[in-house]
Amino acid sequence: MQFVRRKIEVETDRNYCLECHCRINYTCETPWKRELPYEVYRAEWFSYTSQTESYLNALRNSVREAHTLAEILETQDGEKIGYFWMTVDCDAESGFSFAEIQEIYIEESYRGQGIARHMYALAEQCAKACGAKVLRAGTGCANSASVQMHEALGFAAYRKEYEKLL
Repeated sequence: MQFVRRKIEVETDRNYCLECHCRINYTCETPWKRELPYEVYRAEWFSYTSQTESYLNALRNSVREAHTLAEILETQDGEKIGYFWMTVDCDAESGFSFAEIQEIYIEESYRGQGIARHMYALAEQCAKACGAKVLRAGTGCANSASVQMHEALGFAAYRKEYEKLL
């Protein structure tokens, strides 16, 4: 599939990025939180302005960095296909450099066409060019499609986090 990549303009793309971020969060939530219908989850999520502003500030600061890959993916006609955000960090003490895919979202109607795989390959090229030693990505424990894709792309789990509902 042919598509156009363009750099995220945080103020212009604000609503789309927030919507993608909310959808990603919902997909990666714990099973008990996903018992909520998406629209209920979304309304609650958007009501927390500190949460949305924190995300936007992180994205805003990140896109200023030279090695950040933060893009909106569109058709030739300008229809949004998805969004991709990768950062590159270097630990000051050890000098260890790594790239981290912060988020990727592909609209449902465009899934299964190799777009995510293409973006991961591009991320890997960019990470290597920046001197990163590893490429990291995360997903929710119940997001089996994402887990399968990461494993198929050669990713291995390096950490697990747990949560207990009280």
